Amino acid sequence: MSQGKAYRGGDRNIILKVVTFFEKEKQKGSPIIPVQRALDRASEATGVCIRTIRNIKNEAKKLRSTTPTPGTSADTQEVKLNTPKKKKPSGKKLEIDDFMICAIRNIVESFYSVKKEIPTLRKILKVAKTELNFPGQKTSLRKILKEKLGYKFKKCKNIRDFLVQKPAIAAWRAKYLRRLKENDELGADKKPVTYVDETWIHSHYTVAKCWQNSLDASVRKNFNPGQRWIIVHAGNENGFIENAELIYKCKSSTGDFHSQMNNSNFIKWLNEKLIPNLPPNGIVIIDNAPYHSKQIEKRPNFASLKEDMQNWLRDQNITYEENMTKKELYQIIKVSLPPKKYIVDELLKSHGHEVLRLPPYHCDLNPIEYVWNLMKQRVADKNVTQSETDILNLTKNAIKSITPSDWKKEINHVDRLRQKYWESDRLGEIYERELLISLGQNSDSDSTEFETDTESDSVMSDSMDFSD
Repeated sequence: MSQGKAYRGGDRNIILKVVTFFEKEKQKGSPIIPVQRALDRASEATGVCIRTIRNIKNEAKKLRSTTPTPGTSADTQEVKLNTPKKKKPSGKKLEIDDFMICAIRNIVESFYSVKKEIPTLRKILKVAKTELNFPGQKTSLRKILKEKLGYKFKKCKNIRDFLVQKPAIAAWRAKYLRRLKENDELGADKKPVTYVDETWIHSHYTVAKCWQNSLDASVRKNFNPGQRWIIVHAGNENGFIENAELIYKCKSSTGDFHSQMNNSNFIKWLNEKLIPNLPPNGIVIIDNAPYHSKQIEKRPNFASLKEDMQNWLRDQNITYEENMTKKELYQIIKVSLPPKKYIVDELLKSHGHEVLRLPPYHCDLNPIEYVWNLMKQRVADKNVTQSETDILNLTKNAIKSITPSDWKKEINHVDRLRQKYWESDRLGEIYERELLISLGQNSDSDSTEFETDTESDSVMSDSMDFSD
């Protein structure tokens, strides 16, 4: 060993463990682990697992064989091992918008309801490439299916896999569809339904193609988005809610516009612009953006401190033992948790409105998403100069140009989608059962059921892999 060399924290900790190991042997007066078990002794002394030690040993052996030192045996030759290089992130991050995510989910469901076959990653990718011009490959598609859409593989008894959506998301959609169906059946007495959403636009938002030649002036595509504006609005079958429009500059010119919104700004907009102009006793439909979902009371989850769990149980007058572990405390909390209460929901309820939340990544069930597309098309058609001074007026004029008939058209489209979902979900249950039976799977088996942590802030997490 070199004298005067400064060792890093990790090296110093290993040295300390080795010294401690030898001191224990000194106190015992004999080896703690027999000397014949060299790898076990090295693992115990350094705190490094045997597999890692074996890999290091093999790496050193390989180096000795490729660069031998004359007059030195392969076992005694000293070698210098380098720190393994970190893997570099691969490529540019793939950006997929909500509409493509919804379309991918529709492709998956069409395999069950239309094609009557089991969807695999390869099949889904092929259709997505053909119909959606999906820019990713199997890895990115797998990530979307698992993390964004909540799909996973259920393994049947005869080792056949098929893709199904997580029960929590399927149940969420069923509840959403049922509530709107119940409201529609009230006829003239039904509650007015208002759709709320946010979007963005930038100064260089323009058409992708136009008639042009090499001589005349034409639209020049600028791939730098420039300044962005965030738009918050709401509407129903009578058009945009009057005086509810909010447009403001985004502080950042890049990235997800959701990061520029927060619960305080959204509550301010609700109080000052939306609620005073809403039709009375209505249903307000919102998505699950973080600033829509701030809870009145922060409830403990599994990552909470033990002390916080104990305090919460004490505040709820729920008994527990002081010597209980975090896992034991959390099990008590899980069965004792009341339904979540959101600040946005309670505010709207206090003014006589019911809040209905869209299922995750079901933006195709929100008519305002299609209205945003129409608005942006009209901005793009007029945005020849791509000037920051013009984009605000172009956006406001495009919003004014959206008529009640435009809204009614998109709402009718969504109503047809809702009916399609309602029917396909019912048919899907029947077909899924027939499929399981045909594959030799007992549909009552608990082995294919999935637990969802109802206290998780997201229903998208999953650790299973997809078959090709």
